Formats: sequence, C-alpha cells, structure tokens
Amino acid sequence: MAKTIVVTGGCGYIGSHIARSFKYADRNNKVYLIDRVYRYHTMKGLDGFVCNNFASDVGLCAISDLSPDIIVHCAGTSLVEPSVYDPAEYYENNVSSTIKLLNHIKNLKKKPTILFSSSASVYGEPQELPIPESHPLNPISPYGRTKLMIETMLRDYSNAYDINSICFRYFNAAGAWPGEYDLGAELGGTHIIARALEASINGRAFNVFGDDYNTSDGTCVRDYIHVLDLAQAHIKVINYLEYNPGFYVFNLGTAHGISNKQIADYVGEKYGFKFLNYGIKRPGDPAILIADSSKAKRDLDWEPEHSDIGTIIDSAYQWYTKY
Repeated sequence: MAKTIVVTGGCGYIGSHIARSFKYADRNNKVYLIDRVYRYHTMKGLDGFVCNNFASDVGLCAISDLSPDIIVHCAGTSLVEPSVYDPAEYYENNVSSTIKLLNHIKNLKKKPTILFSSSASVYGEPQELPIPESHPLNPISPYGRTKLMIETMLRDYSNAYDINSICFRYFNAAGAWPGEYDLGAELGGTHIIARALEASINGRAFNVFGDDYNTSDGTCVRDYIHVLDLAQAHIKVINYLEYNPGFYVFNLGTAHGISNKQIADYVGEKYGFKFLNYGIKRPGDPAILIADSSKAKRDLDWEPEHSDIGTIIDSAYQWYTKY
C-alpha cells in the first residue's frame, strides 16, 4: 500500500538516499523532504520540498498538512569532534528540536511511524565484538549522547503515546547511488573513504592515522555499509512494523571489518596518490568497531548487497568525479 513519507534532513547524504529508495520501492509513494538547505539533485522524482527547520512553525505545519504515514528523522548535527568544542549546537539542533517534533506528533490524530537515524556512537568504547544491540550504552562524545537521548525519548513517547518508532544505529555509511551515481556525499567528507578519494582526485598526499593498532595490519578496522543498503533497511522495517508495532532498535552494518590500510591500498592502486603517510594516532580511536547486524537480518529479512569494498569505493569515486 502506498505511503506518504516525510524525510527530515532529506537533502543530506543519507536522507536523500532513503527518500529515493522509498520512491523507487513504490512509485505511488508520496515522498517529501524538509531541510534547511536545498540541493536540487536530491529532488529527482520526489513530490515536494519544504525549505525550513523541521522543528520550526513552518516545518511542523507542513507535517500536519502532509499527514505522513512515516517520518524518517535524519536531520541533525553529526560530527563527533566539533560536538566536544560546541556541544550547545548539538543539544539544540538534535535534542531540543526533536522534543518539539515529538510534542507536535503526539497531539496529531494520525501519528506517523518514526524511523530515526541513530549511530553506533551510542556504544562508546566496545566491550565485545561484533557489537550487538544489547551492548552497554556509554557514548563518549556530546554527539553520541544526543543520539542516546533521542533514542530514550522515542522509547518513552512510544510507550506513552502509541507512536511506533525504530532507531537504526548506523555504523559507517559510504558509497553513492549505484548506476546513475547522482547522489553522494558532499565534498569535504571526514571519513577515510571520502578523504582518500578526494586526495587521489586532487593529487594531494593522503594521511592514515596510525599504523600500530592491535589489528592484523596495524591500522584501524571499521564496518562500512553502502548507503543504499542502509536505505533499504528503512523500506524493510515498514513491513515488520505492520505485524510488530512498538519501539525497536537495529544495528545497520555488515559484521565485517575493513582496515584503513585496505582502503588506502585499494584507492592508491586503482586511482593513485601523490604519496601516502602513516601519521600519529588520534586519541580515542578504538582499534576495531564492527556491528552485529544479525537482528536486522533475521527480523527484517535484510541483507547488505552493495557493501563490498570495491562497490563502495568505486561508486563514491564515480560520484565525486561526476559531481
């Protein structure tokens, strides 16, 4: 059955992929974006755009008028290191704005399902690997703490006001829309795949942080998931909620790690670097972060299909060179 979907932060990297995935899943779906920034290429085939803060009077009125079945809540401020130096922005943009959104939704006659873009940052330093949803929650940055606060609010509002809610804990989203390569991350990305590709394309030196971690090749290992695989989990969960209403949490990762050296080697061998450095470790970087995503695979019948290292890096390269 066709749905009406509103994506907050829908012009952003992850939000735009989720929005398009809902439209491609059923052309009769009505998909609308709310974002403070307009990026024309994210609107392809979609049904409307509201240029404003989702928690503003304009944004909340738009939600009332559209009467969505689903709100995908991607909007927020999302960099770990800046959150340490300016936590006020993160608590305002992430927590305070979400409270306004939830207080508006709880009073609607038709309460939409909320799919929230959470983060593996809620776990903090891993105590077991791969990391299951039952892992202790101990975020080590203001950014991670805002994500955990929103998860807690969603659980409480779900119980009190009968609002179906899903928290997807993303690990490392990467890559670009396959085939057309017309959706991808903005320039100036902070994760290693973006930095490696931009260094290669622009003929710059590339720096890997540290080569003496306790891993097989001495560099950090992370769980990278193609952004389209991440988006597809949002489609799958709607069918699950039809038979299992309530509040749920799912990790979205691959359960497989890719090391920084593997990424650097792949990009260097295929696309080239000016030269490669192994620099000083960044404080607080865990050696390994890998998701246990078996719950999403079991309950949602979801399986990452595009998340091998080649597909992720090559699709991102196609986007950057086209962009």
